Amino acid sequence: MDSIRCKLKIIIYILTLTVLLIGCSSPSTKQFPHKPIQLIVSYSPGAATDTQARIIAKYAKEYLGQELVIVNKAGGGGQVGWNYFSSVDPDGYILAAYNLPHIITQPIVGDTNYELDTFEPIVNWGKDPTVFAVRSDSPIQDLDDLINQAKQNPDTITIGNAGKFVGQHMAILLIEHAAGIQVKDIPYQGSSEAIASSLLGGHTDVISGNLSDMYRLGDDIRILAIAEEERHSFVPDIPTFKELGYPEVIMSTDRGIAARDGTPPEIISQLEEMFLQLLEDEDFLSEMEKAGSDMLVLNREEVIKELEERYQVYEELLQSIEIE
Repeated sequence: MDSIRCKLKIIIYILTLTVLLIGCSSPSTKQFPHKPIQLIVSYSPGAATDTQARIIAKYAKEYLGQELVIVNKAGGGGQVGWNYFSSVDPDGYILAAYNLPHIITQPIVGDTNYELDTFEPIVNWGKDPTVFAVRSDSPIQDLDDLINQAKQNPDTITIGNAGKFVGQHMAILLIEHAAGIQVKDIPYQGSSEAIASSLLGGHTDVISGNLSDMYRLGDDIRILAIAEEERHSFVPDIPTFKELGYPEVIMSTDRGIAARDGTPPEIISQLEEMFLQLLEDEDFLSEMEKAGSDMLVLNREEVIKELEERYQVYEELLQSIEIE
């Protein structure tokens, strides 16, 4: 009998040790993250999304415990990077910087590998109002000049933007619809190319761009109007489209971080907590302000609600305007 008890104790001991060893050798959510995390930025280096993501990455290790590595996959107004993201492992080690309205509008009107529900939002970090701007030496002095020229010469005024059905392109569609004009929109492979070729290169008359990008260009450009409800503190002298008679033209590019659908909820919760702490860092906030980056911090629940509301708005908008 004693011998049987002894054998049972040995068996129990071996089983317990085996379970402990398996637990130690398998990554768990408690150990997450145990290696660097990649953040896919679907725009080129130097663009607004990239600039802001790199500021986040600078402070990430203190809050994530691992490096946040920026990986640029530009093209198609963001579609190249997000198509890639739709096929990554949902383990929390490859995240994506999302842009609104882009991840909503592009799947509605085009053939993409991703849908809105490909993205499991973690946090939203910023809001970047759309502005129309010209070079400082442009004969177009204000929005009225632009509208009048477009009415007198339909489909001749050229407006550069960061890609089809991104926020900046949506603003062009909105002003065409609101003012009864027809312009020629010129999509580029992201905002940095649009700025270099479209605006500074003199290849288009106007650019529809991000406030943060235009803000950094200073006296090289002249901003005509901003697509906000009210004037912005960064450029208080710039009128809104609304006060100039076009209240329908409200548009911004909101930015945040998402995991791929299928990522374990525990990992998403951990990432949300870590990033929310980072987004409160005073040095980080100061650096974002210097870059002309407007903050709009939303937690996961708030982003989900925002996505649901915006999907309905943009779907109705795209149905109501003429799309080539």
